[in-house]
Amino acid sequence: MRTIHPRKWPSISTPPPPRFTPSISVHRSSTATAKFIADHPILPLFNKVKHHHHLDLKALHAHTITSGLISDPFATSRIIELCLRSSSPNLAYATTVFHSIPCPDVYTWNAMIAGHIASSSPESGVAFYFLMRRSLAPPNNYTFALLIKACILAGVTIGVARQAHGQVFKCGAEDWLVVKNSLLSMYCNLGHLDDAYELFKKSLDLDVISWNTMISAFGKNGDVWNARKVFDEMPDRSLVSWSAVIDSYVRSGDACEALRLFRRMQEERMKPDCVVLVSVLKACAQLGALAQGRWIHAYIDRNELGKDSNVILLTALVDMYCKCGCVDVARQVFDCVRDVRDVVLWNSMIGGLAMNGCGADALELFQGMKERELRPNEMTFIEVLCACAHNGLVEEGIEIFDSMKSYGCEPQREHYGCLVDVLARSGRLKEAEQVLVNMPMEPQASQWGALMSACRTHNNIDVGERAGRRSIMLEPHDGGRYVLLANMYANVGRWKEASNTRRAMEAQGVNKEIGCSFIEWEGIVHEFKVGDMRHDQTREIYAMLEEMERKLEMNGYVKDASQLVVDVSDEEEKGIALAYHSEKLAIAFGMINMASGLPIRIVKNLRVCRDCHEYTKLVSKVYQRELIVRDRNRFHRFIDGQCSCKDFW
Repeated sequence: MRTIHPRKWPSISTPPPPRFTPSISVHRSSTATAKFIADHPILPLFNKVKHHHHLDLKALHAHTITSGLISDPFATSRIIELCLRSSSPNLAYATTVFHSIPCPDVYTWNAMIAGHIASSSPESGVAFYFLMRRSLAPPNNYTFALLIKACILAGVTIGVARQAHGQVFKCGAEDWLVVKNSLLSMYCNLGHLDDAYELFKKSLDLDVISWNTMISAFGKNGDVWNARKVFDEMPDRSLVSWSAVIDSYVRSGDACEALRLFRRMQEERMKPDCVVLVSVLKACAQLGALAQGRWIHAYIDRNELGKDSNVILLTALVDMYCKCGCVDVARQVFDCVRDVRDVVLWNSMIGGLAMNGCGADALELFQGMKERELRPNEMTFIEVLCACAHNGLVEEGIEIFDSMKSYGCEPQREHYGCLVDVLARSGRLKEAEQVLVNMPMEPQASQWGALMSACRTHNNIDVGERAGRRSIMLEPHDGGRYVLLANMYANVGRWKEASNTRRAMEAQGVNKEIGCSFIEWEGIVHEFKVGDMRHDQTREIYAMLEEMERKLEMNGYVKDASQLVVDVSDEEEKGIALAYHSEKLAIAFGMINMASGLPIRIVKNLRVCRDCHEYTKLVSKVYQRELIVRDRNRFHRFIDGQCSCKDFW
């Protein structure tokens, strides 16, 4: 957003002294005014030019001069209107005509301000308003609506915005609803929600637009509590109100509440539109709520909402199926609309294939994208490089990274991070470290963390220790960094360093993110945390866990305690720490409630640990169940003791 300072506004010359004696305005009734306008001699000529573009506007202007009509503000304002509202607006010519008017009326000033707003320099609309005030022309309410719109489009500083608000207040236009809503939008766009909310609270006359503006602004700024407060206090709600509050919860990561609100919206007989459905599909994608997502897909087909190739809606649908592990269905939706030349849609499908372990298919689709002469963008390369990283396609990844510039894409920090991931996951750790050290911008903590994670997998404590220290230095309040480094020390028996790392973590006052797993059953998303005892079926879940563990141990399962954070010498205590991870509780819930032919789908907020990965592989073999687990990085499809990631995650 550009910041425009008053001293940098384009200079607009002051109108020259009047060359004609201003006509004395005569007060007329509305009927008399209408007759005056209808009988005005400029109108026949104006209508000819308006409806026949081949007629010369300048000829009309010349006629007004030779006939003396140029001294009539009504006639000249019509010429200005033609200049600004034609298919090819000519602001410069309109300005020339404007300066020939002795005493422009407020409607002419408004037309000029609107013309500047529609130009490539909306800040000149603000400057033109102040020129109007210096000329002592009295503004009307519409003038102030234009002024605030100009401030919004120009991205003025908060100081200029408050000056504009002061102008509104001094002229008594603050209570006019259109102006009030414009002021709310201006403060919200500038991120000054306190000013917006103060104006909102003291206003007596508000409409649904006022309420929706505040809900949307709070939601986009991450303040979901205030967004919900305003929503709950609304006297009347529109579809936009529901859309704004649902989107607020999706943005904040509370997809469960977003789906609850969507159900409440349906109970209140409010029919969702495409905007609402996009937000709800995002919530389904976050939670892996496949049943709800399928219902929305059926709703879209039933109401023919996707018949006009609504790209945003169809992209959300593809993304939802990919993130629920149904990549085949996502591909079917994509194939129906793949002729749509929208890079975001293609990126979504490529990324979905990558996440689901279909690296070769992702590269094939990338090649197809180039064959259709659909130009890849920066996000395309991120998705393709992720496909290479998750499938061990090292040489392909390096080649794709090197080809970015030929497509006009300069590698950014995220692309270097993906290249590091490609190298590190394949064990080329020192090369990955050199990429981070030599990249032209400062690496992020997450990129050092990805390298550290790969070092733990490949048992390289030297590179891992350096990466860990760098990541902690950059993000000292992220508990996951300390935990990962402490685990690495513990794996090689360096308990003193592991303990020191834990103490440093405690000194910073940070905690490790708690593992959560989600599983959908009969339209309800159930959440489990490590060692959770809150569920209604807790007794049955823990009984099932004991039964499963006995069966798995009979088939060779041995707990992998290598990733425990602390030095626990008691083997029984280690077993308890591992037995109640959130995904194991979710698996037990699924085994109890879901028919044997149904796959168990779980979404986890963290990476799957080694023990849970081996545990789930064995469950799929012993119980002959298909289990699909989406962790923070990718999908794991477990069938008959094998995982789609090929133990490469």
